[in-house]
Amino acid sequence: MTSRAVYLGICGLLLAGIIHIVVILLIPHFGSRDAARKIMNSGTNLQFDTLNAASGITISDHDPFFRKAVCRYDLSEAGVRISGNTTPGFWSASVFDAQGRVVYSLNDRTAIKQKLELIIVNPVQMADIRQIQPEEVETSILVETTNSRGYIVLRALVRDESLENQAKEFLDSASCTAYQTR
Repeated sequence: MTSRAVYLGICGLLLAGIIHIVVILLIPHFGSRDAARKIMNSGTNLQFDTLNAASGITISDHDPFFRKAVCRYDLSEAGVRISGNTTPGFWSASVFDAQGRVVYSLNDRTAIKQKLELIIVNPVQMADIRQIQPEEVETSILVETTNSRGYIVLRALVRDESLENQAKEFLDSASCTAYQTR
């Protein structure tokens, strides 16, 4: 009786070990399917792309009341300037690094005069901005990050169908351009 229990215990441990090894070997395959990698590997840099089935860029989202656009960036050459028209509806913008971690987030209530004006730079570019003190910095929110690659997700709230065009106009007006400090 005890030999049978020992045999079953050893078989169970062996099976558990095999399952753990298989799971560890499958992590790279399934780990590369997250939203950050999808976004970083699709579209072009410095251009807002709408997140929907028509654009081919989709991420899992359970909130049907938001329309979204994404812009990828690379700070190795220049900073990034994000700007958009003022809109009476709610909007939010989030800056993510290439791994999908939030670097900075703001919305229409925390922005200067409820206008989307955001400059993303690395530490060297920030030092240049502090030295030069360009005029556009006075009305922009500066975000310094040590991550050279990332993306910005811009969201516009659509509480009902009558606000759909307003949200679309806001997302279409948003620009994502290179920002040279010198």
